[in-house]
Amino acid sequence: MSMNTPSATLAASDAQKTALRRALGITASEKWDLNRRFPVVMSRASGAHVWDVNGKQYVDFTSCSGAAPLGAGYEPVLAHVATEMRRTGGILPGPLSVHRVEVAERLAEIFPVAQRSVFFRTGSCATTAAVRLARAHTGVNLVLTSGYHGWHDWHLQDRPAMGLPRRDQDSVEFRYDLDLLEKLASVQRVAAVILTPEVNFFPAEYHRRLQTLVHQHGALLILDEVMTGFRYALGGYHTAVGLTPALITLSKGLANGMALSAVAGRADVLNATEKTYLGNTYQREVTPFAAALSTLDALRDGTALARMRQVGEQLINGLNEVFVGQQVEAWAFAWPTMFDVMFADAELGHAFFQEMWSRGFLMQYGGRFMPSAALSDADVRAAIEAAGQALPAALARVDSTGGDPDPVAAAVRFAGDHFVATPDSVRAGSLRPATHEHRLSNRGHRYARGRPISHFAGSARRRQQVRHDLAERRAGLASRSGDRAGDRLPGAAESRSAHPARD
Repeated sequence: MSMNTPSATLAASDAQKTALRRALGITASEKWDLNRRFPVVMSRASGAHVWDVNGKQYVDFTSCSGAAPLGAGYEPVLAHVATEMRRTGGILPGPLSVHRVEVAERLAEIFPVAQRSVFFRTGSCATTAAVRLARAHTGVNLVLTSGYHGWHDWHLQDRPAMGLPRRDQDSVEFRYDLDLLEKLASVQRVAAVILTPEVNFFPAEYHRRLQTLVHQHGALLILDEVMTGFRYALGGYHTAVGLTPALITLSKGLANGMALSAVAGRADVLNATEKTYLGNTYQREVTPFAAALSTLDALRDGTALARMRQVGEQLINGLNEVFVGQQVEAWAFAWPTMFDVMFADAELGHAFFQEMWSRGFLMQYGGRFMPSAALSDADVRAAIEAAGQALPAALARVDSTGGDPDPVAAAVRFAGDHFVATPDSVRAGSLRPATHEHRLSNRGHRYARGRPISHFAGSARRRQQVRHDLAERRAGLASRSGDRAGDRLPGAAESRSAHPARD
């Protein structure tokens, strides 16, 4: 693969700066589109590669925020969509099409809980519809929630940096804390508990215990599988770990980049559509359903998911080799198709990923790594090589003492920055015994699918050595690198997390 590899600064060309100014002047948010995303204006994508307005090439390790697990522009999907658009005109006068019915039938085959399905455009719409259906079915308003569910008011009221407070008094955040869930459900009847599985922090046993508590209190369990539905395992997270939610929400990967989402689940709960209106004009559009049918065909045999898992394992192992080799307390960990990277020093983490952007690799601190099946081994090798260069460059930019080397303490901070969870809930999840462990090269370090955090804890002697080594390396690199702050892209400076969307 031919990669354009610039110097280790975040320098922007005049064309890119002009494009960013245009975007900010007419449509973009500096806070959400630049500081919390990649500060580039993109032009096109193909497979796992994307090009900006300058023609510079990048490798995407997010699958377009999880939307395109097969890679952007997957040809069988494009061909089917183009054929159906020409044949049908793209949109029909009524909300029922053969394509919609076939997608619902296919979901019922893949997800055993999906007795019925209704469709929307975005994951936010799907989670909001699921909450409304639960309220309509039970006749109860109170909903308990944990995890990110989109931009609608009922959810963002608990994230003041992202939304407006106190917009829905009957929606209460329990912050992944099962003791708090128990207390809240004991005081007042609950319609439903809606939860996004943070699979890298909370094990299967946690979710089974949560389901037991929900059922004990007579509430519905809604599992937000927008992220995990087509990425964790065939049949979603709930099937893999033995959960039976009343409703699931699906979106990312359903139509490989086209806008389509679904609420699927028990027929009696979905029949609450007779009590509340959930219609939308673009249920009439045929193209997303055509894309979904081809995408589900491609995912059916598990080959694409196996490739995503293989690439994720290569990235996890390679990044951890870089972190260990350079004596930096950082961890790439957990489920290979949707893993996290966590630094003991978050400032260093942000700087590292900014350096990776500059080298042509789209990764985001606090955002999930979601490799697509389109990634090649050469893409992965190039990324690991770039990481070996980016880390010392980041150390030269950041006044870091390494941070607390305890990975569980780092996990508590990471969760506090990137999704709403109590420290006790993260500690409980991180310290449970790990399963399905895999050795990390020949160094004796390990990651584990599910709960790996505590297994990265080094010896006390190594922890003391980390700070000394980092200080020496930083002093040496700083003397050679100089101050490059003036070359940073707009929005690429000190990025801060205030419970940003893990979308």
